[in-house]
Amino acid sequence: MNLEFLIAKRVGTATKKSFSRAILRLAVVAIALSMVVMILATAIVSGFKNTISEKIFGFWGHIHITSSYSPSSYSFESSPINQNQDFYPSVDTIRKVLHKVPETDIINSIGLNSYNPNLYIGLSFMLLALLFSFAPQFLKKRIRLSYRLFVAFLLTLASIALLVTQEYQIVQKDVIHETEGGIRHIQLYIHKEGIIKTKDQIEGIVLRGVGADYDWDFLKQYIKEGDILDTQSEDASNGILISETTANRLKLNLGDKFLIYFVQEGNSLGRKFTVVGIYKTGLEEYDRRFALVDVRKLQQLNNWRPFRSYPVELNLDEEQFILKGLTAGTAPTDLGWKYVQEHWNKGNQLNFEDPNFMGAVIPHEVARLKGIDVGDSLKLKYTDTGGDTHMFNYTVSGIYQGPEDARVQKTVFVNWQSINNLNQVLPAQVSGFEIFVDNIKDLDALGDYTNYVVLMGADQYANTIKEIQPNIFDWLSLTDMNERIILLLMILVSIINMTTSLMILILERTNMIGILKALGTPNWSIRKVFLYNAAYIIGYGLFWGNLIGIGLCLLQMQFGIMTLPEDLYYVSVVPIEFNWLTILALNIGTMLITLAVLIIPSWLVSKIDPVKAIRFS
Repeated sequence: MNLEFLIAKRVGTATKKSFSRAILRLAVVAIALSMVVMILATAIVSGFKNTISEKIFGFWGHIHITSSYSPSSYSFESSPINQNQDFYPSVDTIRKVLHKVPETDIINSIGLNSYNPNLYIGLSFMLLALLFSFAPQFLKKRIRLSYRLFVAFLLTLASIALLVTQEYQIVQKDVIHETEGGIRHIQLYIHKEGIIKTKDQIEGIVLRGVGADYDWDFLKQYIKEGDILDTQSEDASNGILISETTANRLKLNLGDKFLIYFVQEGNSLGRKFTVVGIYKTGLEEYDRRFALVDVRKLQQLNNWRPFRSYPVELNLDEEQFILKGLTAGTAPTDLGWKYVQEHWNKGNQLNFEDPNFMGAVIPHEVARLKGIDVGDSLKLKYTDTGGDTHMFNYTVSGIYQGPEDARVQKTVFVNWQSINNLNQVLPAQVSGFEIFVDNIKDLDALGDYTNYVVLMGADQYANTIKEIQPNIFDWLSLTDMNERIILLLMILVSIINMTTSLMILILERTNMIGILKALGTPNWSIRKVFLYNAAYIIGYGLFWGNLIGIGLCLLQMQFGIMTLPEDLYYVSVVPIEFNWLTILALNIGTMLITLAVLIIPSWLVSKIDPVKAIRFS
């Protein structure tokens, strides 16, 4: 039978009214309130961070692949890259990958810092502090308790100062870990800046072009009016999805048409769009700046493939030729073609009616240099914007007598449609790609994997959203500090309340302590009685704290009682997210830390003289 536990149980269930009983009830209330605050703090901070992160990731994606490395100055008018890439769309089949995580090598770090003499002095002071605190019998007889505690306090301060102020060398080692998930989805995008003009308002906007592969699952839940864009149709849609903020500021409603002006190669271009949907994510900064359109509309505006308007003349730098395209409408008025007709040598004319006609009329100088004649094959290499190369395979249809002008001597006349067919031959162009990962914990690992494995040897670079938008994530990381401060303060409140309560309980039970000592009960056994009692009080407080704290969280999750200004906090109600392991750790940690600290005030038991305690009872 556990005698200490039995006595503690009797003491805890005593019905006698006393001053200590009211104090103990206040201690239970303090423990309960501390646990309520800790549960709410962890649930709100976790919910806030995850809700904001999910919104940002849902809107932006986790990893961006662009033509260059530019995390600090992310450009909305980025250089085009080819849509046809080895990683697109097959990268979403990547599952768990191995990655290196730096960890502290404790053994080597200790060995590296073992030469520091101040380290040994600090440890020596700490041992001396313990010696004076838990003094052997010969010290107790010679030095009073107050002096010993004062010396122990000074030695502790000195040891802490020596140990904390030293510079230690930390040895790192790489440990191989496996990610918890892989890459879930990849989608293309284009960004383009423009100016919205209505009858009364003008506002800057960034158009975000999305394609048929866009994942609408995130944005669908924030659609307030209308519907998502139709990106599956054969023709590019004129629809636009704007935010509620933009709609209110510009006084736009569903179905309204308005103009957006763009600056393209020094020229002002206006395009009309129709509002097909209005959304509100709560991310005020993004809602105010962005609108979604069909990616094909921005390809047309940017003069990117597959909607590029190729000029009538292409410079073939490597061949040092000029490839000039003609149509049935431009040929009769073209001076160069008139010259060809006047100086015709041999062969057949170009066929302007057949869009697939691959004949070429070349000057005699080109025929001589290449050693070709009518009916022979003519291969010409062309490099397009972005470094894309294409080999034109023409058949010599005719030869004309070139003039003395060297430039005209190198002009090859073809059907312009064969040049414009580059839109179908060469891949489409986009601003970049967005990657979504299965687990946000793997963001950095999969970002490195994308850069150094998926894009190895390529001209593209991958940036994580943390690199692109560091300010938001720095702001979110500050909430961790607030959470730690709250938890520390609440544990201190619990410790102070329980210390006071335990000391009052010990002083009130002086008579009982004296009787137990007179019966030969060791000091430690008596201290255990009060520690058991303290554990009961803490456990009772934790029970009510958990009940109230979890209950308040569930009420907030169900009814959204506490609200926030969405323009400041990106959420309209206080978000709650439970982590049962965190709650369990809070309960166990509070119980263990508080009981460990209570061992010190329970020392008061050993100072009670049984003779005096019984005499004055």
